[in-house]
Amino acid sequence: KQLVVVMIVCRWNMAQSSVHSVSNRNLCTIFVEHCRRFPELKGATDDSEEAYADLGIEQEENCLARAQFYWDMCSNTYIQPIVVRFNPTGRHTSYPDSILVEQIAKHHESYVASYAREHSRSSVDDMLREMGLSLTTVRFILPASVPIPEAEDLRPPSRGKCWTRVLMCHLVPHFSGTGDDVDKAYEKDGVGENETACLGRARFYWELCGSDIFQQAETTYLPSGARSVHPADEEVQNALLARARGVRGGGG
Repeated sequence: KQLVVVMIVCRWNMAQSSVHSVSNRNLCTIFVEHCRRFPELKGATDDSEEAYADLGIEQEENCLARAQFYWDMCSNTYIQPIVVRFNPTGRHTSYPDSILVEQIAKHHESYVASYAREHSRSSVDDMLREMGLSLTTVRFILPASVPIPEAEDLRPPSRGKCWTRVLMCHLVPHFSGTGDDVDKAYEKDGVGENETACLGRARFYWELCGSDIFQQAETTYLPSGARSVHPADEEVQNALLARARGVRGGGG
């Protein structure tokens, strides 16, 4: 009889837990503007069922703590915060702290502007020569409205396999954007057939554009979907942390 009672109590507790996890939803909203590792998470969404069941999300402090969890999961930079709102009280928080993010963003904008001034267009020819490219080298830049998976249709059959995204190419400005690799890379380096050769182009374009630690180059080998980023996220995070310490300390 004692065993039967225990089983009934356990089942009742499980049922209550199930009802609790379903009825107390929409308490904790996650706002994701950028998610580097999982772009599909962009937007506003309720927290996961697992979080409600296991982490006590109905408590304000537990909900707000999820901002750091999602930021870590997304591998975002310090200028890509995650915002969380506890709906019953309307209180919200961001991670990293919004004041620090604003300081870093302003500092970074100043840095980019000064970098661009120091590396004028007159250095374009020198940089192309240094990287083994002719002065007439052109790079097909993808229109912003076209996603990479559909980009191959815009290129000749032997091209459109190896795409590199550089938001701002300081030293060769007309290479900025998401573009197919140059003819020489297809003909000499085999980036259209060799995944490793293609992915190594992230470093090539990063160096070509000026080796700015805050301007990553991201390469996609379209046949397999494999990606590489240079410099690595960890290097950028460390540089941002160092810059944050400089901002907080009043340094340049």
